[in-house]
Amino acid sequence: METGSGLRIIHVMDHSLPKSDGYSIRAKYLLEAQAASGHEVTVLTSPSQGAGAEAQLISGVAYRRSDYNWWEKKMVTHGAKHLVFGRAIARRLSSLLAEGGFDIVHAHTPFTVARAALLEARKRHLPFVYEKRNLWEESARARGKVSGRWPWYQLARAMDRWVTVRADAVCTITEALKASTVELGASADRVFVVGNGADTNAFVPRLPPAELRERCLRGGNFVIGFLGSFFSFEGLPMLVEAFAAMGSRYPGARLVLVGDGEDRSKVELLVAKLDLAGSVWVVGSVPHTQVPDFYAAMDALVYPRYHSRLTDMISPLKPLEPMAMGRCVIGSSVGGIRELVRDGETGLLFSAGSLPALVEKLETLLSGQIDAAQMGARAREFVVNHRQWRHMAKRYDEAYVRAAAQPLA
Repeated sequence: METGSGLRIIHVMDHSLPKSDGYSIRAKYLLEAQAASGHEVTVLTSPSQGAGAEAQLISGVAYRRSDYNWWEKKMVTHGAKHLVFGRAIARRLSSLLAEGGFDIVHAHTPFTVARAALLEARKRHLPFVYEKRNLWEESARARGKVSGRWPWYQLARAMDRWVTVRADAVCTITEALKASTVELGASADRVFVVGNGADTNAFVPRLPPAELRERCLRGGNFVIGFLGSFFSFEGLPMLVEAFAAMGSRYPGARLVLVGDGEDRSKVELLVAKLDLAGSVWVVGSVPHTQVPDFYAAMDALVYPRYHSRLTDMISPLKPLEPMAMGRCVIGSSVGGIRELVRDGETGLLFSAGSLPALVEKLETLLSGQIDAAQMGARAREFVVNHRQWRHMAKRYDEAYVRAAAQPLA
């Protein structure tokens, strides 16, 4: 298979734009980079996109939707979504593939989406690529969800493995997840790491809006920030505790937390309990267009993820964006962050789950022992040289060549 002339690729995903979470935003950048390189890119989303979701053309990528028929909708209302979810995807994918012309079927986690896509690809004798950007069963376990408990956890792992070992090529988000994928039974030469990246044209060093900077500072002189989902494994309560522990020594420090999620109420209660309302701002969710403004208004960003199987193998998207803007980043030493941040060079790492270690790193920064601006400049250089989305998208082409080389059923 020659990728230079451009391929017709159909990506099968749980959801996409215009939804604005890490899953859809990461895909947006990678798929637009594919389209810019000459490929014809189509996306098919699952019923998770929502009833009435419309077909759209966004930045050169065609988005198509699947939905439940009347009988499937009835099954969903009776709690049997698991019986009809894949069926709805398969029906719409089958009709698109019947139109002909696609060269590759590329499915993304979760396995409930990918399994339906794999079966349809096999019917059409098309190469199939499985992209593992998250371990949904591990995420459920880390967040304390019922679906992360036995036996659902074991069933989910078995189904993910079923798709993984049958895929013609597998893309993972980190080297650690690649190693795990090989352990499942995929040969190493069929597994390609397509990591997170950043749009270095959109995320550039610049001055913040003056009003927003003043709102973050509240009369202080240094803004510590977090921007992302308030998931329980992100460690935000520990960040609030660390800020409180050093606050008396650095009265000009401020903490700004942007986002939403299951730990938001816990964070807000902790801020009130520790009497931090005057120096901590819990912003809530903001539109994606405002994200660069908040990065620019912060002096350093902290990603204090707790250690778990999930966080060791899955890297967050958000740290690379402020790094691209020349911001200093502090992260915990979980595997997913170690692949993004070089300790002491492009950012600072601390022992995951250790409150004293986080306090020490924050004080190193606030005391002036580390030049945040210089570290941010090195972070920007690293992202520009190694972590642009076009760098990441090139790995897809390697996976497609490998997938096409596999004998098709």
